[in-house]
Amino acid sequence: MGRPLAATVAGQQWRLLMRDRRLFLLGFALLLLLCTAGLTGAALHAGREAERRDAQSNEAQIWAQQGAANPHGAAHFGRYLFKPTSPLAAFDPGLLPQLGTSLKLEAHANNPARHRAIDGGTALDRFGDLSPATMLQVLAPLLIILSGFAAFAGEHARGLLRQELAAGTGPTMLMAGRLAAFGGLAVGLVAVAALASAAALPLAGAAASDFAALLWIMAGHALYLFTFAALTLGASAAFTSARTALVLLLAFWAMATLFVPRIAPSIAESLAPTLSGPAFEAAVTKQMREGPSGHDPQDARLQRLREETMRRYGVSKIEDLPIDFNGVALFHGEALSTSLYRRHFATLYEGYDRQAEIQRGFALLSPLQAIRPWSRALAGSDQHAHRRFLEQAELFRYELVQRLNGAIIVRPRTGGAGPFLADVAAITRDARFTPEPPSTREAVSRHGVDLAILAAWAAIGTLFAFAAGNRLGRSNA
Repeated sequence: MGRPLAATVAGQQWRLLMRDRRLFLLGFALLLLLCTAGLTGAALHAGREAERRDAQSNEAQIWAQQGAANPHGAAHFGRYLFKPTSPLAAFDPGLLPQLGTSLKLEAHANNPARHRAIDGGTALDRFGDLSPATMLQVLAPLLIILSGFAAFAGEHARGLLRQELAAGTGPTMLMAGRLAAFGGLAVGLVAVAALASAAALPLAGAAASDFAALLWIMAGHALYLFTFAALTLGASAAFTSARTALVLLLAFWAMATLFVPRIAPSIAESLAPTLSGPAFEAAVTKQMREGPSGHDPQDARLQRLREETMRRYGVSKIEDLPIDFNGVALFHGEALSTSLYRRHFATLYEGYDRQAEIQRGFALLSPLQAIRPWSRALAGSDQHAHRRFLEQAELFRYELVQRLNGAIIVRPRTGGAGPFLADVAAITRDARFTPEPPSTREAVSRHGVDLAILAAWAAIGTLFAFAAGNRLGRSNA
């Protein structure tokens, strides 16, 4: 008996929503924007990926066609990598505009990624951030609030709510039916976004795993929008004035979607500061010069290496070594600089992780602080995915440079007084860079707490809605 009555209330609420021409037009415009942004984002992603592949192919040809060159000179000439992006970044670009897209690999240096999308942009470029994810996270909650703020308060002001209760419909059943209607609105928005994104993913070259990640992303957004639906109905039932309910709901929307996301990164940076780029490089350079302990100068390390190498080969002069000591020095110097860079980057990434945890704490004030990292992680557009690319690129860089240094070590001892030349393309022919992005399983495991926070918000919103509904029944008794 209860279930058909709740369904009847939900159906009536849907008809009321459809009759409101202003809300219908707003909803239709939002759905149209979602579909358009999904399709155009996928097309842009496909074009950029084609450009990236062409650039990477051209870079490989330049490296292969340089001919005979000094291996260490080639190591400083370096190679360039262009970061691939996940097809799901068309739905949620996340931090990609703030992160670099190209990386130079060279000896003695672990360079940051360059060519960020926000560099050199104009004021109009910020409209490019209007991705499907942004629409679901910022605009869709606003549509839900505008649709539901008067669901109870408006009927109370017109005297209709008392008639509904007098007809025998309990407040709990009224709330259940209307929550089902607005929950259906939330799920409908997510479903349209999911269908548009699923249709666009093949344009972006998606794999089967991308569709699984898309389902997880949409599950999080369904919880997120259901939270706003429940809070909207709860506020409408808690206040007899529709204007009061609207003002409070808009204040919460502004705080949750605009204010908290702005202040959270700044507070996290102040509580867990990290080194700036110049300070980071200065720290690494200082340790390179003075040694990791601070009491091992570079000249002393080189002298010890020279003595150990001569003792190993049983000679008393560098000239008598059967190998090239310059290559040995370069090999050991590269190993030391790489270990220092990795140690400092590990510390830097720990700082970023602490900042992320601090920002997650703000999810107590805003569910947006939970849906954003969840969506970005599954879309491969977060800091962790970028870090993974950089770490894999660093492994490739180290292998490449050490192969070239190894060629110097074993170079022929005869050949004139000129610089040593070799076919560097042949030396590094087997070195291949094939980045592996984080898997969907890894992203879900790492950000499962964010999904749990979203579920908690949805549960709290539901409890608030029914509590306000029961109170409504007593106040109109």
